[in-house]
Amino acid sequence: MLKILQLSALSATACVLVACATPRYETVRIYQPPVGAAAKACIQGCERVLTGCQSDCKAAWQSCTARVEPQVDKHFAQALKSYAAQLRRYRSELDLYEMDIWGGWGQPYGPYGMWYSPWPYRPYHFYPGPVPPGEPPTRDSVQAQLYQSQCKDDCGCLDQYDACYKGCGGSLKVETRRIDK
Repeated sequence: MLKILQLSALSATACVLVACATPRYETVRIYQPPVGAAAKACIQGCERVLTGCQSDCKAAWQSCTARVEPQVDKHFAQALKSYAAQLRRYRSELDLYEMDIWGGWGQPYGPYGMWYSPWPYRPYHFYPGPVPPGEPPTRDSVQAQLYQSQCKDDCGCLDQYDACYKGCGGSLKVETRRIDK
């Protein structure tokens, strides 16, 4: 009987996990080339333009990251200071919250004080407590955030290629497909 309960609990857990899984999608571009030698030569020109655009984009990215790199340590130090301040505020709020519960007081009321509840219910049961500040920042996360905010990694090369490809007489079909894993 215990084995049946374990198996049913395991299968129920598996069903819940499968039901909670969100589907993933990918965008696929399907190119249908035009016919004829002139059209194929035109498409080769588009491919050369795409390759040049991608190499220029990569060079611009590398130049931007080299320019931003000296700023990373300064921003990381600021992020650490901000996180330390959030952590101190959380610890202070947690101390007040624990004191409220220990003393039988009501929940914290506003940023400057507390109120006492003469009624038999305890409002602090509805207040789950202060929210922790989350994960501390890492140098890599700060660096990635700076790169994202200051450096452009998409130069629109693929859109230019698609326009050129269509101009040569080819057709393009964009599909969104579900990925099942």
